[in-house]
Amino acid sequence: MRKLMTGILLAAALPASASITSELNAGGTAADVIAQAISACGGSASCQELAIAEAVTAGIDITTAVNLAVKAGVDTKVAIASASEAGLKAGQSVESVLKAASAVKGASDTDVIAGVTTGAKDSGTDVKDVESAALKQGFSAESILVGTTGGTSGDTATGQTSQNESNDTTKKTDAPAQTTTTGISTSE
Repeated sequence: MRKLMTGILLAAALPASASITSELNAGGTAADVIAQAISACGGSASCQELAIAEAVTAGIDITTAVNLAVKAGVDTKVAIASASEAGLKAGQSVESVLKAASAVKGASDTDVIAGVTTGAKDSGTDVKDVESAALKQGFSAESILVGTTGGTSGDTATGQTSQNESNDTTKKTDAPAQTTTTGISTSE
């Protein structure tokens, strides 16, 4: 009984991520190690984030770490953000992190960009680097806008009105409003 209590206390005191590197070095598979670490977190978001970051730091690629974490029950955007932050802090380029995150199973473009943006902010990387990389990789302007600002698809970030709502008394058209944020323009 004393050993059981000691084990419980140690498990609660140490983050689950502390053993990921040693478990991998001992021959554990990425799938088993990440699943066990996430399970040991007991739903603690900060513990899960640490486990994902440790997995990436230990050499598990971002796509694999995120896919396994999501399979173990972690929110996709949270997993992408944690893995992105760890990758960026480890010296990976924004372009490679974004490419890896975009390969995550079932992740929408907006979730990918939002997750990488959060990871970039948390790592001290400029969000403009995420925007630039996303444009180069062919993400839609709307996905970039929504993903980097946290808005909702169809929002007008600048509050501009459509041509139909202007004071122009000439013939009205149904042209869409233009929204521009940080040099990215989208049509509604």
